[in-house]
Amino acid sequence: MVAVEHDYKNIISHIDIDRTLDGINHFAFNGIKDSQVQDFKNDIESGNDSIELHLVKSNAYKEALILRLKKSDAVYSGESWKELLKEEQKTFGGSKIFYIDSGCTKLLILALPDEIKTKVNMLVTRLNKINEKISRLNSKIRKDNLDVYTAKAKNKEATDKEKDEIINFINQNLKV
Repeated sequence: MVAVEHDYKNIISHIDIDRTLDGINHFAFNGIKDSQVQDFKNDIESGNDSIELHLVKSNAYKEALILRLKKSDAVYSGESWKELLKEEQKTFGGSKIFYIDSGCTKLLILALPDEIKTKVNMLVTRLNKINEKISRLNSKIRKDNLDVYTAKAKNKEATDKEKDEIINFINQNLKV
């Protein structure tokens, strides 16, 4: 029987918005065919409720806001982010509060006239909720990593003992 080697997991970065002026694009929404929203078209058209889809297609929305997410170097974080964002992007009625581009690097908010701040508030509330979830996931990852280290430390034939000690030190001391 071959023993399965366990590896350490990476911490998931918290979701943050690029707060530079270049990270935010606020413009008049001219419909779903607008070139500025093409990266979001798939998310707008899939899994949305009929009322929201009607508002988009009938050009009821007049304002659009694209927020760039601060880059995470880890692909793992980006994939985790996409799952977490998808869970939190809808209202109870099924309307999407915001849209995610295909690369999970930007968020789009569409709003009725003078309602953009209300939608931004809703987005920020959801992002805070997601980041709380990420904190809980990271606590579990830290515990799992400690369990992996402890199990490897008990194995007298561990081949990467020095690497394990370095990773354990980083896991215990690096605040991210």
